[in-house]
Amino acid sequence: MSALELPAAGAEVRAELRLASAASGLLMLLDQHRLVGRLPRDVQAQASRLRHAVKLAVQAGARPATPAPLARADAGELLRAWIAAQPWAKPDPGPLGWVYLLCFRDPATGAHRPLRGNGCRGQYAGHYIGWTTDLVRRIEREHRNPNWKGPGRLVRVALAAGLTFELAWVEWPATLGRERRVKNQGSAYRRCRLCRGVGGPLDPRAVVAAAAGLLPGGQP
Repeated sequence: MSALELPAAGAEVRAELRLASAASGLLMLLDQHRLVGRLPRDVQAQASRLRHAVKLAVQAGARPATPAPLARADAGELLRAWIAAQPWAKPDPGPLGWVYLLCFRDPATGAHRPLRGNGCRGQYAGHYIGWTTDLVRRIEREHRNPNWKGPGRLVRVALAAGLTFELAWVEWPATLGRERRVKNQGSAYRRCRLCRGVGGPLDPRAVVAAAAGLLPGGQP
């Protein structure tokens, strides 16, 4: 390598280390605020690849010392800008409502009891995730009505099989797009307070009343 190429090579290495430092700061904030586990699966995979790339960049640096992380303010600005640019971070169109999770239970023992399908694969369904603009009506008047013909056929099948259910988790305000993301993330068990043993069933009327108290108008 000629003498003229040395400054350019040094500048390139410093640029790579600066990028690695910025990425390290972003990952540090994601870990600090426990955001990684809440990201969509494809974004989690990207974060994992970024973490590996940072490790390789630091190991390949010209200086053995690990580059100093960015100042917290700079890293925070980069993190907010990155999140704002992601499609999953943009506001969803459509009305706001409730995303809710039902846990299928054995009416005799109260224990969790998944619904076993009748197909050749014998699939199991332990939970149901849905969306509604009226949580009380959906839970008490529709899902608990065995003759209900609207959304939630899986719940009707569970009732016909002799199961019952409890409201185990809610998120508000949420859109239909949020419901799709929750379903795509899978693992309803980790959201179910009953299966994890961290709480009892939720009363939809109490949940709606609590949400109404958070708004000046008194209505969720």
